[in-house]
Amino acid sequence: MSDARDTSDPRPRPTVHVAHGDLRFARNHLVVGHYAGSTLVGGEAALDQLLDGRLSRAAMLGIYPGALETCQVFTDPDKWSTPPGAVVAGLGPIGQLSAASLARAVAHAALTAALGNLSIARPRKASRRTGGVLQMRLSSLLIATGAGGLPVRDSVQALLTGLQRANDRLADTGMAVHICDLEVIELWQDRALQALDAVSASMSTGELADCYVLDPRLREMPGRQRRLVFSERDGWWQQVRVRSEDDGALTFEASVGRAGTPTRTVGTQRALVDRLVESLVDTPSPDAVSAHTLFELLFPNDLKAQAPDTDNIVLVVDRGSAHFPWELLDDHGADRVGAGDGERRTPLGVRRGLVRQLEGTTMRSHVLSATTGRAFVIGDTESGLGPLPAAQNEARAVAKTLQDKGFQCDPLITASGTQVVQGLFDGAYRIVHLAGHGVFDWPVPAAGTDGVDGTARVTGLVLGGGMFLTAGEIGQLRQVPELVFVNCCHLGAVAESGTAAPTLGGRYHRLAASVATELIDIGVRAVVACGWAVDDEAAATFATTFYDAILAGETFGDAVTRARAETWNQHPDVNTWGAYQCYGDPDYRLAREGIELTSGPAHHLASTEQARVEIENLGQSVDVSRDTNYGLRRLHTLVGQLDASDLADGALQVLIARTYNKFGNFDLARDYFRRTLASGGTALTVRDFEVWIDQTVRTAATDAVHGSGAPGGSGIALLGADAVETAAATIESSIATLRHLIDDPGSVVLGSGPGPSVLAAADAVPAPSIDRLWRVASAYKRLALVTCPARSAAAAAAAPDDWTRATAALVDAADWYRRAHEAAGPHDRRTNGALANWLAAELALTWRPVADRPGVEPDTARRLLHDALEEADEEARHSPSFWTVAVVGDLVALAALWAPEPTRAKAAKAVDRYERAALIGSEEQLRQVRDQVDWLADMANSDHPPQAAFLRTLQEGLDAIT
Repeated sequence: MSDARDTSDPRPRPTVHVAHGDLRFARNHLVVGHYAGSTLVGGEAALDQLLDGRLSRAAMLGIYPGALETCQVFTDPDKWSTPPGAVVAGLGPIGQLSAASLARAVAHAALTAALGNLSIARPRKASRRTGGVLQMRLSSLLIATGAGGLPVRDSVQALLTGLQRANDRLADTGMAVHICDLEVIELWQDRALQALDAVSASMSTGELADCYVLDPRLREMPGRQRRLVFSERDGWWQQVRVRSEDDGALTFEASVGRAGTPTRTVGTQRALVDRLVESLVDTPSPDAVSAHTLFELLFPNDLKAQAPDTDNIVLVVDRGSAHFPWELLDDHGADRVGAGDGERRTPLGVRRGLVRQLEGTTMRSHVLSATTGRAFVIGDTESGLGPLPAAQNEARAVAKTLQDKGFQCDPLITASGTQVVQGLFDGAYRIVHLAGHGVFDWPVPAAGTDGVDGTARVTGLVLGGGMFLTAGEIGQLRQVPELVFVNCCHLGAVAESGTAAPTLGGRYHRLAASVATELIDIGVRAVVACGWAVDDEAAATFATTFYDAILAGETFGDAVTRARAETWNQHPDVNTWGAYQCYGDPDYRLAREGIELTSGPAHHLASTEQARVEIENLGQSVDVSRDTNYGLRRLHTLVGQLDASDLADGALQVLIARTYNKFGNFDLARDYFRRTLASGGTALTVRDFEVWIDQTVRTAATDAVHGSGAPGGSGIALLGADAVETAAATIESSIATLRHLIDDPGSVVLGSGPGPSVLAAADAVPAPSIDRLWRVASAYKRLALVTCPARSAAAAAAAPDDWTRATAALVDAADWYRRAHEAAGPHDRRTNGALANWLAAELALTWRPVADRPGVEPDTARRLLHDALEEADEEARHSPSFWTVAVVGDLVALAALWAPEPTRAKAAKAVDRYERAALIGSEEQLRQVRDQVDWLADMANSDHPPQAAFLRTLQEGLDAIT
């Protein structure tokens, strides 16, 4: 297919690109799909975070797309978010989407975006129109290709078909909008390549032939990942809907694989089933016969045949089917533990994950979810009924687990009803855990009466004194908890007072179903409710295992599955493992700022190549992850699992060194560089040696600056003479080596020593790469830092105003940064960074002028910065990355510092750009920005109050970025 295009055509064939990387680097509004009734997870949740919660706020208001051919467009008014916005297309119920319906959904979404004139290309040229037609660009994920969804090829075909139909509709109606460009983004390399092949195949025949122009190259972006296993993950969550009919029948609908199954209705004798259910849930002792009988009675025959499958189940129930103990039903599967007569089966509910969702909820229109790190835990109350020691112990254990993970939690043990209610409304809680006596449909005195007339009934936790804690009280909270755990099924002792405890008599499951459905209605995202009498020790195992998993960052579905399996393994003689009705999205995660999440169960390496791939992925993730500590811990773990023969691989040693360097652990990076060199160094490149030397410079400066010393007047540590000389000698030696590498890069291979540089000055340097020039300049900058009187106790004591040594280093830094700026090509994205560093050094020299040195005039600097700001701003909007956005902040700050009087408004603008950069960068990258501002502050010292005050404002703003 020819790529020739008529550039004057107002409706050209759209160009399709496939990008391999993180969605935060999407260049345009990003099209995503949303199933009706599901929560925001995966890429959609990540997009919501990048757009400052705009998607989740719409979901809370009940105006979020879900039904097929519904759509909403979200955008950042400042057009600084990355991506700049989202186009959310409703996909209808889970399990019912086909390629044809996806094409309709995409067409509807594209038309909605076009109608609002949104997702406009951020053009590099002034014109946004061709022949009077607005040219619109879109980005898209591979929609509906998750586990159990559409094949990649079908998703791509539907995406292209939908966009083409939208363009045809726009042309037919004469609307002056045209979709001219589509970017398909995928994190994983194998799926990105599948998408590229699918685009090519879709464009070769049929309806889409000659409709698009394909960019045949895979566009690589930061954060990209690859894997050795290309298949979809096992254990996707198969959705099964169960509806109760007026005649007592149950109607089942199930999505099997990628196809839907016909509806199956099972006629039931409700009285017979209810009697079996009550016998099953009235005791913690297992009853395999009743469990199997109920399975045979309730499940359609065609679903029984699928029961041994490995798929997890999302059971979508209505209020009439919610009370059945689905978790306990057993197919007498073939998975057995042990042998002979004493063998025991692994129950269906343990072999497969099972969570519930509630169909037809009436969730209130506005739900404000709590985001604090607080938890509300009750362990028994002054109910006037029998004490529940197990509930008290459970509350203490849960509270400790939450406290260990950073939550504020003071459990209420045997508290009064007044204390419970007052505590509940004393702020917002992310988690609520209730353990105590419960009642279901319990008669209470009606308002204005003294006796029980049967007309007023209540379901909830017994508080005593005629008080109860129900879903209604929780619903009155301004901020609704995300997770509620309810256990009102502990077996208590007889009350000493002789007061009769409420007798549920086989109705615990109805209590759980009632409380859970009411909590879901008020907006709680995940509910765990105990459905029948439990064994106390087994209940403690379930609760602690569940919280350990959910707080470690596992999904709700995986945490529930883990808790059930652990409870069954430790307590196989009771049915407590299946007592908990768990409602929520299986992919929901509980995460909070300040809580350290882990990756769940440890995965051991099966091969050296697997280690290589995982380490490469960690290196890519550094550029997009704020939690670099997790990545560093994972890298430590991977390296620790390698044996001696693996570590003898020079290429793997170099990869480990490079990855440690990206995480900012220079000590370990140098150690692995040395190991590689000791074993021959054949895998090392000249760039590796340059990085190694750069690490040495950075470490020398960092160790010196953060080393012990006498406190200075500004509160910073002053360096002793020995520390200064050691650091300076190391940096100067490294500079000599770097300059020699510029003169003779082959010396690394041929083994000639550094020797003196043949160049007398930077001006004599031939045209080396910007990287090498930048490293030399950076080393001089750090030399200026460790030798300036603001840092050196010796210099400050001998001559506090003597900046001779530091100024000489500043001159060299400025000259080498200038060379780096001049060496950058016209399309090199580092041009503005080199300019910023050059003018930062020149600015410092205006504070410490050097005689007879022609510096940069303020007017010239301001003009250069003004011109660079326009270009950098455009680059940041068109191709956002941490550095393209952060450099805008650098240029804004420098423009203010070169002005006669820097203002706080300019400082706020610079900090705003740094905040936006932090959204798409790592903690290590942000640390480098902080180091640069700290360096300028040291150069200004207290001798230049307006600039020093401006830089302090920048420092405070950067410190506040989390």
